[in-house]
Amino acid sequence: MNYIISHITRLLLVVLITIIPLSCNETKSKSTKNKTMNINWKKLSTNGLTGDLNKGVSAAYAALIDGNLIVAGGANFPGKLGFEGGSKAFYDEIMLYDDIAEEWRVIGHLPTASAYGVSVPVSEGALWIGGNNEKESLKSCYQVSLTSNNEISLKTFPDLPSPMDNFYGCSIGDLVFVAGGNVNGKPSNSIYSINTKTDSAWTKLDDYPGIPRVQPVLSSVEKEDRIYIYLMGGFFGGNDNQEPAMATDILRYDVADKVWSKAGEQVDSATGEPFSLGGAAAFSIDNRYILCIGGVNYNIFLDAITTQYNIGSNTKLTPEEKKEENLNFSKHYMTQPVDYYKFNTECRVFDIFTSKWKTIDNTPDAARAGATVVYEGNKFYAIQGELKPGLRSAETFMGEIIINIK
Repeated sequence: MNYIISHITRLLLVVLITIIPLSCNETKSKSTKNKTMNINWKKLSTNGLTGDLNKGVSAAYAALIDGNLIVAGGANFPGKLGFEGGSKAFYDEIMLYDDIAEEWRVIGHLPTASAYGVSVPVSEGALWIGGNNEKESLKSCYQVSLTSNNEISLKTFPDLPSPMDNFYGCSIGDLVFVAGGNVNGKPSNSIYSINTKTDSAWTKLDDYPGIPRVQPVLSSVEKEDRIYIYLMGGFFGGNDNQEPAMATDILRYDVADKVWSKAGEQVDSATGEPFSLGGAAAFSIDNRYILCIGGVNYNIFLDAITTQYNIGSNTKLTPEEKKEENLNFSKHYMTQPVDYYKFNTECRVFDIFTSKWKTIDNTPDAARAGATVVYEGNKFYAIQGELKPGLRSAETFMGEIIINIK
């Protein structure tokens, strides 16, 4: 995730997390000890982000290689918003964050200025997959690595079977999965996999059930030598047969048995209300927990995409009247203050053993969107993103996960 139908940006939060209670082992019967997890946060400098890059971008590619943070591409609106006559800008700069100098520096360029793809870690660096530029969706993939002199290396990698954007990916070792988003320009139920060591082409797996999911999240866990892929969140903008919807059911794919099943629901434990993970980020912790950060507000986003869907499907309106209705909607929706959009301030953990959620933090610092999250070991980075549709932030945060045993 890029705007609702064409106006609402991909949404993704940067999060501040405090203490998480964990069991010491995978079952309580194995031990009575407890773990606690907390995050130490540090805001990185924005020095070195020049020109329109100092306004921040959303949906960038990123990698964390040998402790080096690399960020590439991304998109923003450097001037006017789309409904005001402005256009979205895409970038090709590849930047490295220098920890010692505390500044960003350009170390290369993408083959094409692009954003809204997938970044996943693999043993020899990372993969940057798909996305789109100002003209089209992409199926190109690149294997990313750093030389001993911190020079960037981009090697061509087998293309996706079809162009994909606004999707999500995860990896476990060198086995990579991507799912959801737009495939050939249409919302999709597709999921693909590839082993970066042994495969020469992507394999299409069985479609996931339910509605197509644009801007979902995907996480991998390994339990008792079996790999499971968890699919959460996402939204569907509607078509001739079905109205817009937010996905709140959690789906699990058993890689060995090649079977999809329902693993839970996105329901807040305190309020009993569904919540959205459309445009959120997620990654697994301790092969048991899935940390979900960000996402749009369920009710506000659903109301917005439904409003535009109703305008588009109203047969009583002429094309010019529909254009005017959409413009009026955008003038109102896109110009509200940051607090109006209620991007998720909650930071939630899903326990795959109990299928229960726990809200571990609630902070306005988490309410940003379009960020990219990369991680390695106990360290992760939440990179730039939006404060509201159309307004980016140039700030990046580093989080270090601290686990204590009591």
